[in-house]
Amino acid sequence: MGKQGVLSVIVVAAAVLLAGCGVAPPPGQAVTSNPGPTAACPSVPELPQPSNCAGYDPEAAMAENERYREQRPLSAGTKAEHNRRIPAVRKALEALPDPADNKEVKRALDAIGVNTQDAQTDDTGSGIRFGVPVAGGCLVGLVGTDGKVEVSSRGSILDGGCLEMSGH
Repeated sequence: MGKQGVLSVIVVAAAVLLAGCGVAPPPGQAVTSNPGPTAACPSVPELPQPSNCAGYDPEAAMAENERYREQRPLSAGTKAEHNRRIPAVRKALEALPDPADNKEVKRALDAIGVNTQDAQTDDTGSGIRFGVPVAGGCLVGLVGTDGKVEVSSRGSILDGGCLEMSGH
């Protein structure tokens, strides 16, 4: 395609994109603007709601904001699979040198057949917190700086993954 062809394509594309812009009202009809709410404001039953506000219940909003921590339920089959794997996970992690780091925790889990591609690890200062998806749920725990290992089974959190972000 030559320069003239490219220019033609650009002109046609611009015309298509701009076709919906700047539509004028029919002749004789005034232009009106009603933007609706421009801000979110907490609803206070005793006070009128300003016209520029979309009201919301602050208590309900705060409760909804914390839902990311909720865990999905585990099936009986997932619980059984987790209970079968927990002893091997604990043994592999207890064999790590003190203090273990993120990479060592993941390597130990990989070595016993736990896929750590989607694993989450976090150095908490008192150890390595980990969460790894297994059989439709999560194995989570902590490898303490003192070598103590905690491992448990739970559902993934509603945000996705096995661990909520640190500091939340």
